[in-house]
Amino acid sequence: MNGEMHILLVEDNPGDARLLSETLSERSDTIAYRLEHRNCLRACLDAVDQADYSLILLDLGLPDSQGIETFRSVFREVRDAPIVILSGQSDEQLAIAAIQEGAEDFLPKNELAASLLVRTLRHAVERHELKQQARFLAKHDPLTRAYNRHYFEETLAAEVARSHRYKHPIGFLMIDIDRFKGINDTYGHDVGDRALCCVADYLREQLRSVDYVIRYGGDEFLAFLPETNGGTDALARRIADTKLLMDAEDIEVHLTLSVGGSHWDPSSGDPIERALKEADEDMYRAKARGRVSGAAAPIAQTREEA
Repeated sequence: MNGEMHILLVEDNPGDARLLSETLSERSDTIAYRLEHRNCLRACLDAVDQADYSLILLDLGLPDSQGIETFRSVFREVRDAPIVILSGQSDEQLAIAAIQEGAEDFLPKNELAASLLVRTLRHAVERHELKQQARFLAKHDPLTRAYNRHYFEETLAAEVARSHRYKHPIGFLMIDIDRFKGINDTYGHDVGDRALCCVADYLREQLRSVDYVIRYGGDEFLAFLPETNGGTDALARRIADTKLLMDAEDIEVHLTLSVGGSHWDPSSGDPIERALKEADEDMYRAKARGRVSGAAAPIAQTREEA
């Protein structure tokens, strides 16, 4: 771990808080840290609402909360920082319960040697970062950082249920990069990968925060648009009319997109898979119409030619 560790200590006993601060100070030559102290659950929740922390050291016995419920209250509010539990008792069952529910580690206060404390904090941060990476990769395509197809299929059922509940249609745009094989064949897969990332970034910029960009397969992306008014035509035209310029070493690659759209109305009685198929078929019709002007049009040029 690089940089300063910003630690929030939640401890109601002033003596224990002072001891922990002094213990950390003993190893200040090996760990750069900034320590903030709060003495109750409410103050802790206020703090995490206002600042980001590298790690939270949490005593489970506070004036306004006791036991595993203390951890649960903090964990509900803080998912991007590891939590290490402090306890005045060596309660193995409590330790197991907290770790099973998401705590990174459990430290009895009577074992707080400086070397153990620093090692525990570092390992907690490292484990938490690895877990965060694993969670991200479970949902996202590692190249483009768009959502992956598996996550889309998991999310679709929940969005369909919500669509039925609130009577909101769902829109789909199927998007394909024109002449992508030619980019790979001519300039190599590194340039092709950069083209995929460029398109994913562009699509994220065009959509609302509630929408999803999914890498659907190969050079195909799916824009999944919950709670639309059923209209996807304007967005489809804007995306299809865009010409993206991507720098790739000594060349500039011009990217265009073929787009097909559809929407699904929960009152129609049709399966949502039909709307997905319609968007896919509409996208292929766009390609067949020659979305890119002229099959022999250049897909790239050197900067000198530009």
